[in-house]
Amino acid sequence: MSTFKHDKPTHGLSTEIVHSKPVSTEGFSALPVPLYRGSSTFFESTAAQRAPVNPIGLDYSYGLHGNPTQYTLAKKLAEIEGAMHALVCPSGLTGIALVAQACLKTGDHWLIPENVYGPVQALARSLHADYGIEFTEYDPCNAASVAAALQTNTKLVWTEAPGSLTFEVPDLQTIVALTKAHGARTGIDNTWAAGIAYKPFEHGFDFSVQALTKYQCGHADVLMGAVLSNNSRAFTDLERRNRILGLGVSPADCDLVLRGLLTLPLRYRQQAENGLLVATELKQHKAIARVLHPEFPECPGHEFYKRDFTGFASIFSVVLQSHYTDEQACKIIDSLKLFKIAYSWGGPESLGLVVNVADSRKRYLLDANGQCGPILRLAIGLEDPNDLIADLMLALDAA
Repeated sequence: MSTFKHDKPTHGLSTEIVHSKPVSTEGFSALPVPLYRGSSTFFESTAAQRAPVNPIGLDYSYGLHGNPTQYTLAKKLAEIEGAMHALVCPSGLTGIALVAQACLKTGDHWLIPENVYGPVQALARSLHADYGIEFTEYDPCNAASVAAALQTNTKLVWTEAPGSLTFEVPDLQTIVALTKAHGARTGIDNTWAAGIAYKPFEHGFDFSVQALTKYQCGHADVLMGAVLSNNSRAFTDLERRNRILGLGVSPADCDLVLRGLLTLPLRYRQQAENGLLVATELKQHKAIARVLHPEFPECPGHEFYKRDFTGFASIFSVVLQSHYTDEQACKIIDSLKLFKIAYSWGGPESLGLVVNVADSRKRYLLDANGQCGPILRLAIGLEDPNDLIADLMLALDAA
């Protein structure tokens, strides 16, 4: 039972409740970061309220711009990935949009890979239609296509490693070198590597974007993203854009991601091992034409993956034999008992989807007859991999 000394009230009860001071934190220490809530941030004086804001510093002026919980999360993410600057935003896609809008204006041009996350293609089309920002898609398996696509007005080259759905790994070193020589900025969606298995800033990238929804959260209950950078000038442009758009995040959600970071390396490694066991077993099944996982030598860009990455994620795709139909592929996914049908990944549960890939992206996936079967994307969680393998084998056998 705590004992408190009460001074004689000098104001009405409502006033006393609002202005009562919290207890002292002296002598208290614990691992979790305190959860700071608040929209109005109090200033010590009018002079402090009127002071200029450092756009890449700690700005305690309004809850939308940041508080200690949010900034602590950004700091920890920067430490993991080796970045000087970081901000958190509502989603990974928000982070990519911020990079694009900070780097591009009407008449500018940017490059995106053919195997980029689908909504980024939609973003590029929207920026072109609404603001006259041009874009070109390049072949991520051929760095020469980047050199060929660079234009005098190219300001940003975007990368994703490995590629969404088909998991090709580009020659990131060459792409960065070409872009820097051209004078443009570089960015990468580094969600697959979770900031652990690939360090973009050691390789000269200007921006890295993470979807914290995935492994950093780890429990499939938060939507959030982050943008990281070692380019102070570029990050200042991005932070200004972030403020103009008013993109804030909930400190309660930041608290959940901070909790997830405590087990991030362990979960990332365990899920990766689970996924590789499942992928290896699937390679043996007669229904599978090939498994798209960077750990396997037949995956496009395997040599770049081995050169640049120190680990891998738990998500990969499988290509069914070309005589399988889309209906049969859907039946396989529908028959699974332990896999949920859902987007996203990085949570404790395993997920499966039949995915649609443009014909132009299948040129590296064709069989001896020039055909490509349906593609299933599998995200492996924390279940016993033997149970997942048995579930998949039953569904494949039934099909």
